Amino acid sequence: MGQHRLARRFCAATTHLQWRSNYDSNRLVRIDPAVAHCVARSIPLIWEPAIFSNKKQKEMYEEAASFGLRSGITLPFHGANGELGILCFVNDAEPNKRFHQDVMFNMPALLMIREFAFEASFRFIKSANLVPKPRLTPCELECLKWCADGKSSWDIAQILSCSQGAVNFHFDNLREKFKVNSRRLVAEYFAKYFIAYVEYLAQQNMLMYERGALYVRVN
Repeated sequence: MGQHRLARRFCAATTHLQWRSNYDSNRLVRIDPAVAHCVARSIPLIWEPAIFSNKKQKEMYEEAASFGLRSGITLPFHGANGELGILCFVNDAEPNKRFHQDVMFNMPALLMIREFAFEASFRFIKSANLVPKPRLTPCELECLKWCADGKSSWDIAQILSCSQGAVNFHFDNLREKFKVNSRRLVAEYFAKYFIAYVEYLAQQNMLMYERGALYVRVN
């Protein structure tokens, strides 16, 4: 799991002190599925009993639930120098249909909070090398979004009705702007630019709000 990445960490929590003590003393970070997700992924994780699959994880969930942590959402963020951040919002209610509706309704606001938390976290990183965020074009934002969704250059070209060469040109620019050498690392930046992407869709009149959720209007 990259143990060295978790050895030096700053933690601020509003959960029960006894739960925090048990979590740390029993080193539950090693089996926590939310932490494993955040180390490997950049997308949000909605957590509920189903993600705690093995016996130790289920025991961990039962103990967490006894302290009022029954459901929640975990938002990972990754720094350019390998920093890992995890932002959790927890709920003492059962993860029912209403809970999932509330999560989807509040997701844009939660992602914005993550952005502020990410920026604020740099004060705790002595060696942080702050680099201004590059400005992305609408085409680059589109390519970034579909790349994060697992689409190939050919797939993106079909979706955007352009040539595969044009898509590769945008990815070359993205790699240069983010100073990375792989498309996988480029895709990880999509979460950081989620708000910019939503703003672009709104400007293009491509967002539709229905039944408490945001949808992208497709022609």
